[in-house]
Amino acid sequence: MKVSRAQKISGWFSQTVVALCCLTSLNALGAAFKASDLFKPNHLMEVDITMSQANWEALRSESDRSNGGFGRMFGGAPSTEKRFHYFQGDITIDGVRIPTVGLRTKGFIGSLNPNRPSIKVKFDEYVDQAPIEGLDRLTLNNNNQDGSLCSQFLTYHLFNKVGIPAPRVSFAKVTVNGEYLGVYSHVESVRSPFLNTHFGDDSGEFYEGTIADFYPGAVNNIEAKNKTTEKDRSRAAALAELLESETTFDLAKVEQAVNVDAFLRFWAMESLLGFWDGYTNNQNNYFAYANPQDDHRFHFMPWGADGAFSEGRGPFGRGEENSPVSVYSTGMLNHRLYQAQGIPERYRQTMLSILKDVWSEEELLKEVDRIRALTKDHLHEEQRRGGGGFGRGGFGRGNDNNSSQDAAERGAEQLKRFVTNRRALVEAELSRWPVAISGEPRIPNYSVKVGEINGSFLTTWQGERIEQLNDQGSAKLEITLNDTQLELSKMAVLGQPEQPMRGWGRGGPPGMGGRNENRPANPTLRFEGVEKSTGKLVTMDLVIEKEAFAAGKKKIPFNGTLGLNDPNQQEEGGFDFRRFMDRKSLQGNLKLSQAGTLENDTIEGTLKLEIWENRGGFGGGPGGGGRPGRRGGR
Repeated sequence: MKVSRAQKISGWFSQTVVALCCLTSLNALGAAFKASDLFKPNHLMEVDITMSQANWEALRSESDRSNGGFGRMFGGAPSTEKRFHYFQGDITIDGVRIPTVGLRTKGFIGSLNPNRPSIKVKFDEYVDQAPIEGLDRLTLNNNNQDGSLCSQFLTYHLFNKVGIPAPRVSFAKVTVNGEYLGVYSHVESVRSPFLNTHFGDDSGEFYEGTIADFYPGAVNNIEAKNKTTEKDRSRAAALAELLESETTFDLAKVEQAVNVDAFLRFWAMESLLGFWDGYTNNQNNYFAYANPQDDHRFHFMPWGADGAFSEGRGPFGRGEENSPVSVYSTGMLNHRLYQAQGIPERYRQTMLSILKDVWSEEELLKEVDRIRALTKDHLHEEQRRGGGGFGRGGFGRGNDNNSSQDAAERGAEQLKRFVTNRRALVEAELSRWPVAISGEPRIPNYSVKVGEINGSFLTTWQGERIEQLNDQGSAKLEITLNDTQLELSKMAVLGQPEQPMRGWGRGGPPGMGGRNENRPANPTLRFEGVEKSTGKLVTMDLVIEKEAFAAGKKKIPFNGTLGLNDPNQQEEGGFDFRRFMDRKSLQGNLKLSQAGTLENDTIEGTLKLEIWENRGGFGGGPGGGGRPGRRGGR
């Protein structure tokens, strides 16, 4: 079709107007916004995100599955697969539009929420732009685990006050495609701009720890956060060697690898705050930076602080009834340090200094009331109703929905009680110092290859799930586990929908044999058999993305697990985390020569898989757990 000169001029004019409008909005943004403008404590930002509905549904669905994350954290095979992916959209902040940004979800287990996902905004994912001076991205946290909405703001404020670099926080009303999602915490991202501001250099080894710690064999699970670290992890590996055992630990060498004075403040603050989900108690939610301006010594920084101000030790705590409140001792570094001559007293003096000069009950209580007044009229219904996440003590510990108060108010009152009572509990222990801690640190999660599965199968698709497969389908599998070939009675197999999570009921966490009921089910190949020698039930689940469940593909991606359980010890009811941890992870090649999801469609294929097992961690496998009763200081 021939285009007239007038049409060409009109098209050019329209494109120019759009480009100028975008440029004007960005120029206005550059003139109007610096990073400090987005962290005003008494301002509730307006954040409006627009993106295609398909992109939004894809983003929020990634809040409902692991995308390789659970495998890496809980004993799965090593994977380079990204947990979450960016999707294109636009964002408007207080009326100023920034087009063509990257958006993805964020979080892990308790903070994942497909209805109200946490969101990362990366400005230069698709175009070269830096619209906010001092920030290259935004982090919008959904407060899924913090009913009070105060925990992150207060936690990072206190860390900064004690001299530990921590993010700034403000609050935002977040809307996506016209759907209001409630009040989010806008948390400063810990990336190059942050490092340059606090350390004057961003070129050192830089890590983010998520259920990971400095231990040989497991140190590679700590995520590299810059290109320098992707190429060279030598300082982290060296620290891991020092912390491996009491024999390898050398305080003088550790002082050369870590700024211990700074770490003592970090450690004492996590313990004082009851931050159960941080490094020192849960080997989680932290950054570690080898600062070139400090002889490349590691500095630790907090993250994910929606679990602070908790009186318990969380779902993974050990010996909680006998554990001191004043000193956390799970992490490799803090546990080894507590055994070293002179460190317990240095720690005690650090805690006393914080209580004297930093911890102010009056200031904290006023801040809770201020945040409550700022946000109370803008909560999402989920935030008023409560529930979700880990709560303040562990799995499923939601809010008391029978109360006349809304969840945020109940959370705020609970936080205020913690602040009011904490000093007396800590000072009582400091007066009878040193207190006893558990005998060994928790060896962090890592994984090893323990077997292989090879074979073929033939079955059909059934749209309604069956609890026991009996004689459904047939499978010829060779399973080698720990150098022993398993002898199996007939292995049944069936294609059926993925099992619902039912609030972490029998299905388990998403991506590990369960799913959120709000998301359509992915196809699952379920295998069941019995090991002849022990009578154990052998189960294998391969969860496949809908789009990938098709014949003829060379390699079909899947999330796979293998379980061997005593059928006489099957537990009814709630989610059994130990059983979940005991499941082994599968990776490898799955091929389908026939596939379909219409009733009685034939499904036929072959598989060649590796079996990976969790070691260390939460008592699952060799190296986990610890011995109680060692007293600090030798």
